[in-house]
Amino acid sequence: MSKFQIGLILGAIVLLSIAVMIISGVLPGLRGDEYSGGNILMWGFEDENFFNNPFHEFAQSRPNVQIRYLRKTRADFESEFLNSIARGESPDLIVFPSDLLSKHKDKLSFAPSIQITEKEITQQYIESASSFLGPKNEVMGIPLYGDSLILYFNKDIFTQNLITLPPKTWEEFLGFAQKMTTKDSSGNILVSGAALGRASNINNAASILAALFLQAGEKIVNEKGAVVLGDLPQDSNSSVRPAEEAFRFFADFANPAKTAQSWSAALPEARDAFTGGKLAMYLGFAGEHDLIKSKNPHLNFGVSALPQLSKEARPITSGYLFALSVPKASKNQSLAWNLAKFLTGTKISALFATSKNDASPRRDVLPSYSGNSVKSVFAESLLALRVWNNPDPVRSENILQTMIEDLALGKSTMRDSIDKAKAKFNQK
Repeated sequence: MSKFQIGLILGAIVLLSIAVMIISGVLPGLRGDEYSGGNILMWGFEDENFFNNPFHEFAQSRPNVQIRYLRKTRADFESEFLNSIARGESPDLIVFPSDLLSKHKDKLSFAPSIQITEKEITQQYIESASSFLGPKNEVMGIPLYGDSLILYFNKDIFTQNLITLPPKTWEEFLGFAQKMTTKDSSGNILVSGAALGRASNINNAASILAALFLQAGEKIVNEKGAVVLGDLPQDSNSSVRPAEEAFRFFADFANPAKTAQSWSAALPEARDAFTGGKLAMYLGFAGEHDLIKSKNPHLNFGVSALPQLSKEARPITSGYLFALSVPKASKNQSLAWNLAKFLTGTKISALFATSKNDASPRRDVLPSYSGNSVKSVFAESLLALRVWNNPDPVRSENILQTMIEDLALGKSTMRDSIDKAKAKFNQK
């Protein structure tokens, strides 16, 4: 027998031995993550019941996989995440909010290209999913769900004022608010047309103002992390600053010297006023829908997309995108990304959205909501969702709230309020 023939036989034996080891599990890493074992610790903000069935299905073909889920609150997530890394006890998979990306994206791993690529993110998910792409288009998270700012309106108050449809533009919004606001002989607001202009009793004030900024072309913080709040756009020939125009529109709703006034600090918190039937239009998040319904089951209300500058404008709203990300400190990254890909696939994504009474961020699922009066609005708003480069969500909200209140209380002029906010954003 020649040396060549002997070499062929030995090569065949080696290949056969490797094949046997792969099938038997001696070399599990070569068989793919769908067969490998391991423990996965996942953190999220929803009840564990939302994930029980998907977890069970994922583990059926992976008998050596165990998944443990811990529910966290948005308020405690950041500190607990950092502490877990410091203790060497990092979770393997986390539901990561888009507003923490600027601050903590350095702690997230990149998905293996065999799992998911930039092309899949941009083609299969809503546009804001690109915020979870790294500097070289690496995938840092796969969208699980989003929460967009929308318009809630009281149908009974609309009917009483012979208004048949919700406003599509801010001009219509302003006109409707004026028409539906009623005051007593002393000028006190009895029924408000719309809640804007203050932060002390409007929980979503910072998000509403951010949406107005984004629609006007104000980025607040650019892609490089530089604060541009109040600056003129570089490509603009106008002397009108987008931030001032947007802020003035917002502020006039609580200015007693303006005919636009429909709100004051003497009124209840905006959502409470709406559920109490004393507010015609409430700007809130899609995620508030079920809470509003539970607070007043008899409230006759509808939902609509956030008004825009014009009917021809490209729709923009503010909010948050929540993606499944794998921390760099995870001890089982490959399997964690495998689970993330499974939970965000078409079937599971649609089922998860249904269980949350929400809309999926997947483009192939969104058309299924077209016949539903509520979920079609959620879907439309997800497509319009724009997330900005927020340097620190807690600080940013405080800065914008202070800016709003300083102007409302006459502590600063509009320009001064914006300049002071910009200075605070730049403080390290």
